[in-house]
Amino acid sequence: MNKKQQPVEETRVKKVVVEDDNDEGGANDWLATYSDMITLLMAFFVIFFSASKVDLQLFEELKNGFVSDKLNTKSGSPLTMLYNQLDSTFDNSVNDNPRVDIEKNYRGINILLGSESLFSSGESNLTRAGRQTIDELCQSLDSIVGRYNLTMDIEGHTDDTPIRSFRFPSNWELSSARAATVLRQMIENGLPPENSRAIGFADVKPTIKPFDEEGNYVKGSREKNRRVEIIIHY
Repeated sequence: MNKKQQPVEETRVKKVVVEDDNDEGGANDWLATYSDMITLLMAFFVIFFSASKVDLQLFEELKNGFVSDKLNTKSGSPLTMLYNQLDSTFDNSVNDNPRVDIEKNYRGINILLGSESLFSSGESNLTRAGRQTIDELCQSLDSIVGRYNLTMDIEGHTDDTPIRSFRFPSNWELSSARAATVLRQMIENGLPPENSRAIGFADVKPTIKPFDEEGNYVKGSREKNRRVEIIIHY
């Protein structure tokens, strides 16, 4: 009897061993943990990206700043070089040009030109002084804008006074035509047209609101709001 029962016991042992191996979880259980980790990482980066503002200018400034440090130069990024050149030419204390204001902000380099120095009232053709201003400006832009493939946005702005003429039914047409005229003059001076655009904003983006909270006209606001802005950025 003992000899006949021995194979049965061996079979039971083998069966127990197999069942114990299966109870350990299997070879693919690690994929669940791995997929959970990847999902959490993806969710983190989606939230991080959506909550942050990508500042290309800051990125370029940092990148070129590192390069400048490595090469032991003081030139900085293309925008910094251009700003320094424009500031020294048009906003210097010795020979300040009142028709041109230069500032550097989150958008890039903002060149502000008063419309009264560029155009006659209600017109989009450049005056002689206006052409001279654009020509002088292009001399400073030519060596950097094309070389570093910078983008130029030319924005036309009017005041809140309505215009109704055969050529300009509203301020939208007038502001767009003025922006296009400035851009065309800059292209004729050799600046690249590929990354340039002319945009008209009429009176929807005033520098100064023409009326205060009590409805009173703010003196000088219309003169400030009539302008052309050239924004240069990456």
